[in-house]
Amino acid sequence: MSRQRKLYLENVNEAHEKGRISDEVLKSFYEKLPNLERAVTAVEDASGLSYPLIVFDPSLILIKYPSSTFSGTVIYASTQIRKLNGAYQLCVEISLPFLLYAKEGTLKACVAHEFLHYVFTTIALGNKAFTVLSGERLDTPEVHVAFDDTHTVAPEEWLNNKELVDLIKATFTPTISDKELEAKIKSNWIDKSLPVRQMSGEESRTSIPILEVPKIPLDANILQKKG
Repeated sequence: MSRQRKLYLENVNEAHEKGRISDEVLKSFYEKLPNLERAVTAVEDASGLSYPLIVFDPSLILIKYPSSTFSGTVIYASTQIRKLNGAYQLCVEISLPFLLYAKEGTLKACVAHEFLHYVFTTIALGNKAFTVLSGERLDTPEVHVAFDDTHTVAPEEWLNNKELVDLIKATFTPTISDKELEAKIKSNWIDKSLPVRQMSGEESRTSIPILEVPKIPLDANILQKKG
């Protein structure tokens, strides 16, 4: 890859070592990383900022809601605070099946969308606006979508690339709706009994360990630009 990229690959490698994913899936994962690199580079070029650490989840992530017994929402990517190598870090988490089966345009839009969440969270943490990151309980898909829609920054203010901004808006309406992607994930992942991780809406929210918050490194360039 052309740039020194911050990628946390350990979870996928561990899943392979434990037999949860096959040699073929692991090989496909590494073959797809150049697609991700192109998407991240496009966001960095448009923003003039560095993309955060990317963590890969080897599972398909499904959010279940108390009010929605028979359905759930698939989360392809999210902005999270994770404890990695003994320290908490703000990062973007991408699910393995999404990377494997998303078209490049969808992947780029998602990478850019999560960057906007990352900027929002960085600013909130920098301002110690912890209540902004909590809000009401995410007990329904509608509340979750509203939370996602408000916990971001305007793409036009942070991405100097109209084509990329338009791609985000076209892809998220308000969430990713891609029947082809859903069909591929069902046939190539779910039907093959590959890892699926279910969680509640609350569990999917960015976790903030209060005592560790001051230790979380924040991008000074984002805080300076906002200021």
